[in-house]
Amino acid sequence: MGVLLSKLQYTSAAGQVAQGQITKNWVPIKEEPVYTPRRIRLICVGAGFSGLTLAHKIKHEIKLGEVIDYVIYEKNHDVGGTWLQNRYPGVACDVPAHAYTFLFEPNPNWSQFYAPGSEIQEYIKNTVRKWNLDDRIEFNSCVVESRWDEAAGKWKVKINQNGIIKEDEAEILVSASGCLAKPRVPNIQGMSDFKGKLSHTADWDDTYDWKNKRVAVIGNGASGIQTVTAMHSTSSKLVNYVRNPCWISPNFSGELTKDGNNFAFTEEEKRQFREDRKAFFEFRKRLENSVNGFCYAMLRDHPFNRETRVTSTKRMQNVIENIPDPSIAARMIPEFHPGCRRLTPGHGYLEAFTNPNTHMCWEPIERITETGIKTTDGKENTFDIIVCATGFETTYIPQWTLVGRNNTTLTEKWKTEPEAFFAVHVDGLPNYFMIMGPNFVVAHGSLLAGISFTCDYILKWARKIATEDIKSIDVKKDALDDYNVWAQEYLKRTAWSDPCRSWYKNGKTSGQITAPYAGTTSHFKRCLENMGGEHFNINYNSLNRFRFLGNGQVDVERNGMGDLAEYFVEGLW
Repeated sequence: MGVLLSKLQYTSAAGQVAQGQITKNWVPIKEEPVYTPRRIRLICVGAGFSGLTLAHKIKHEIKLGEVIDYVIYEKNHDVGGTWLQNRYPGVACDVPAHAYTFLFEPNPNWSQFYAPGSEIQEYIKNTVRKWNLDDRIEFNSCVVESRWDEAAGKWKVKINQNGIIKEDEAEILVSASGCLAKPRVPNIQGMSDFKGKLSHTADWDDTYDWKNKRVAVIGNGASGIQTVTAMHSTSSKLVNYVRNPCWISPNFSGELTKDGNNFAFTEEEKRQFREDRKAFFEFRKRLENSVNGFCYAMLRDHPFNRETRVTSTKRMQNVIENIPDPSIAARMIPEFHPGCRRLTPGHGYLEAFTNPNTHMCWEPIERITETGIKTTDGKENTFDIIVCATGFETTYIPQWTLVGRNNTTLTEKWKTEPEAFFAVHVDGLPNYFMIMGPNFVVAHGSLLAGISFTCDYILKWARKIATEDIKSIDVKKDALDDYNVWAQEYLKRTAWSDPCRSWYKNGKTSGQITAPYAGTTSHFKRCLENMGGEHFNINYNSLNRFRFLGNGQVDVERNGMGDLAEYFVEGLW
């Protein structure tokens, strides 16, 4: 007996199992073919472009309906996300419409080269109807809490549905709520004292008639520029309160327009797009190339950036020389590189200040009064409506309570700056995936392509979790750190690193660049496609990671009664 125990002591675990022993990593054979998936549940938060792209891939493109039981919780009453919320005067997309579509649903019927916001929202709704993408969406459903249950390997989620708290759980939690979801209200004294109409561009009151009223617009980012352009001509007075200079560039992909400006497609052009698929594809390909070239325009020493500075300066100077206010000429053209703040074409914005009723104010705001705005020079202007075109919170922290492994929270982890792994993962948050997380292709490439690539990547993990008996995955802390160190070193060569206050730097003038991706759209795609499991902590549902190998068969063999040579394919053998 002593000899037998001695032999077992020095035998490998496999050798002990061969001799009939039970080891710590022994499991019984799983009587099913290799890679047989278990059905898992996925909860997605948000039904904008990201959530809807994910739904389409599960239902139609990748066809994972038998593997993934999913639900989308949307806080609003309808789909659309950004384009549902933003309805302010002049709202539009400054990226060419044909380069701003779901990849699976090109739209030959865009009315204009740059589409207005209302048409984009209608396009989203039409796409949802066509593909039946709303059958798993629960509207007016605000996620209020999600907690990781380590024992169960699931996220326990609470959702407020019209005052009633619903509880749900899922193996996978996806945040598709976007990086620009929570409006940022400026911290100005007296905001609640104003007796007129106080509005934010992301929460616009369509019932309010602002025409022939006295209007103040706070901010000169993208929404401020569009609002001033749209409102000035029918306001009795408009004052734009600004803190910083900004580049007003030529239109994006303007070289593909008819004269550099927006234009309406003719019915004949739309007919050709519908009927000649090859020509339509080639047109969209040229646009995609143009949009993705913007990444190179963000490199400070690249010829594209120098060209952008020259053309933007010339364009601005040509307009500014006709503006009677000398402060605009003295202060509007920045010293920082184009792109440090979000580059905005803004055709018609500077031209608005040639109108006698439209003014730009550089003096800091001291407070909001009952009747208007008082600046630090003691002057006070009276207004009927104050428009806060002040953007969104850019901390990337979800608007709900999110608690991961060992009580990890993004509120604590990102209290200084948000850091993610390829815009998707955060350490300590198992099976939690983000679409458009920190350092995504938001400023210099095809946004909808980046969303699509991210969804492919997430579902690749979902399939792996379902077919390999995985309980949880989360990125290793050292992998996340190494990636972000590399990213920040790359980003130092871009215009975003210049000294200017920007949401690309989480609202700061200098420091970490937290919004744009460190590379091109194709670079992002290739990195996600080739991502290795070595960067992740992987926990399994059993004591042996290879239990999913099952009964030694593949599904089509059907216990010897099916195709036993599936690899023998005509044309390959």
